Amino acid sequence: MAHRLSVHWLLASLCGLTAGLTSSQAFAQGPRSEEEREADKYLDLEPPETLSGYGYGYNSVARQHTLKQCVTFGTGRIDVGGPSGDTLQFNSVKSNDELADDMDLSVSAKFAMSMGVASTSSSAKVKFLQGTKTNFFTHTILASYSSVEPMKYIAGSIVLKPEYKAMLGTPAFRAACGDYVVIGMQGGRWLYGTVQLVAKDTTTQSRLAAGGAVDVESGTMSSGGGVNTVNAMKSASNSNDLTIRVSTSGSQTNPVNIDQFIAFVQAFPKQNGAKQTYKLKAVPYEGVVDDWPPSNPLAPLTDLIKLNTLAEAAWGLIALAEDTNFVTQNAGVFALGTTPAKRTARANFIKARRGFYLSQLDALRSGAKNCDVDWKSSPACEQLYTQWKDWENFAIAEYEQLPRRYTSDCATPREVTLAGTDLAMTLNTHLNKAIGAFQNIKGDREIDGGPTAVRAFLDFKPNFTGGDPLATRKLLATLDMQIQEKGGDQSTFVYAPRIDVADLAQPIPNGGSMVTLNQCAFTGTGVRAAQVSPNTTACDGLKQLGFPQLADQCKASLAGAKHHGILFATAAKGARTETFTKGVSGAIRSLKCTVDSDLKDDTKSIACPEIGVGSVQFDLVNSQDVLADKWVSPPLTVNPALVKNLPRGVQPSASYTATVRKSIDTSKKPLSTQTKVLRAPACKAGLVAYRGECVRPLKR
Repeated sequence: MAHRLSVHWLLASLCGLTAGLTSSQAFAQGPRSEEEREADKYLDLEPPETLSGYGYGYNSVARQHTLKQCVTFGTGRIDVGGPSGDTLQFNSVKSNDELADDMDLSVSAKFAMSMGVASTSSSAKVKFLQGTKTNFFTHTILASYSSVEPMKYIAGSIVLKPEYKAMLGTPAFRAACGDYVVIGMQGGRWLYGTVQLVAKDTTTQSRLAAGGAVDVESGTMSSGGGVNTVNAMKSASNSNDLTIRVSTSGSQTNPVNIDQFIAFVQAFPKQNGAKQTYKLKAVPYEGVVDDWPPSNPLAPLTDLIKLNTLAEAAWGLIALAEDTNFVTQNAGVFALGTTPAKRTARANFIKARRGFYLSQLDALRSGAKNCDVDWKSSPACEQLYTQWKDWENFAIAEYEQLPRRYTSDCATPREVTLAGTDLAMTLNTHLNKAIGAFQNIKGDREIDGGPTAVRAFLDFKPNFTGGDPLATRKLLATLDMQIQEKGGDQSTFVYAPRIDVADLAQPIPNGGSMVTLNQCAFTGTGVRAAQVSPNTTACDGLKQLGFPQLADQCKASLAGAKHHGILFATAAKGARTETFTKGVSGAIRSLKCTVDSDLKDDTKSIACPEIGVGSVQFDLVNSQDVLADKWVSPPLTVNPALVKNLPRGVQPSASYTATVRKSIDTSKKPLSTQTKVLRAPACKAGLVAYRGECVRPLKR
């Protein structure tokens, strides 16, 4: 999962921190010190659409900004210093949790959104995210640009205004001033835009896969982004299936199509738009106000590390519920099995699983919705964290058991082709290059003027050379031909080429674009063309000669010899080159052959360089449907911690598991593994380092 470096991590380099542990890694090392827990009092806030800024309050219980400045402070500011970066990039995102991280959403806003209790005075970023539904089976590309300034803090003393100091110890103070006060502001320009495609037909998915935009096995958007991927979404789909949304600092433009979207995103960094507030930093009043009484703590202590884990779990359950609902609503584009009974059983299980996710989400929200107000006040917070701290393993195990999405339309009737070349041309190209390839197996090398018998059998089968039969990609055609002199010494020439006439590994044309058959597998002979048997009339001559038993054996032998195409014909006496259209059955419609060269040695001239064939269509099955037939319904569990240890039926491939893990895993690595960090000076005077940031120190 690709994550844009947050401003916080970038500031870490400015504070001389060459490697910082992530929240999950820090907790994994053991109980945190009081100093580490103190860092949770530094609260990142999204700027509301209402008035806010230095000295304004925030009510963490109501999750709302106040409209009052209850403190006085000077005009001095402490500038963290250093550049914050200027980046424009496209990312593929698989969940709203990942989208929130890529948009650098604060933990408090992220938690409130995941619990369904986000403030109505939300920032533009929060509202943008609230209107965006992203999950594993929705293709989403995020275009993001940010050029933000370092955080600036109030310098000097901060004191309560007399009228609000008189309210201390009463509910009126929290109602008017909140329990946090904004001491830091960060400004800049930014853009977030999404292009989303909900593909509800296999053709669209196949076009995306052929163009490299989605993984050909899992049917999910590839991890890379970029203009090419967005254009692939445009080319593969109907414009009605695309949703475009944009949120920026200042601009009100709303692109209505892909071309406008790309042009707008690429032009935005070059414009000189007005800067706006990007993020606020708030701390409890008692932490910075000089005249705050020591016995009157107001803001609760909240464990942001664990709070973030619960938010990720909630969003993960939301995504699982959305994705399972998509499967049941669009079962025709998923590999549920090759029989109606198997497909119905799988769909019913998925529907029941969705109910389980929703019940778990309700329980999580009910128990944790106030954990951001005061973590310690409710035992449920710690209990829920223990239950869901390994939620990523739970989510990965669940996604591994969802059916694979079709990226290939294997059921639609489709003529056999090879890289866009039809069957007849593929065969004729080979036959034209094989003039003189017939082998003399009987008599001399001269066919003495005829009449000459011509026989041909055409057969198709998957070109299986070992390994997994479902992985066979090529279709083999065998054309067994014989030219025999009827008189004289019955000189006989034979040629039986084996020709690959299709390759499922190659994209094929479809409606002006390319689709993939990568998920398809041959079934039976690989073609839908019926097999036919030779005419048994010739066997009647044996009966007339007094051999009725041999006649019956002859007929039985011919009836058992089935081919996709048959030709029995005779070239007239003196014929050189002749096209045969009589005596054909099955897929063979005609055969043009040179049967005599009027030379003493006909070997170099004997050939059948042109064949006419009828309709021959693929007979394919989706390989994922074949695997889905082996699926066995696992027991439903109510304990997420146990689900990864349950036998879950079909084992997914390693590549699919890797795709799921990359999409679901939200863990972040230390900065030193993401980018090279130059040695930087320590935080400026008046600032201290807390969890990768330079911040104003607290008094208590």
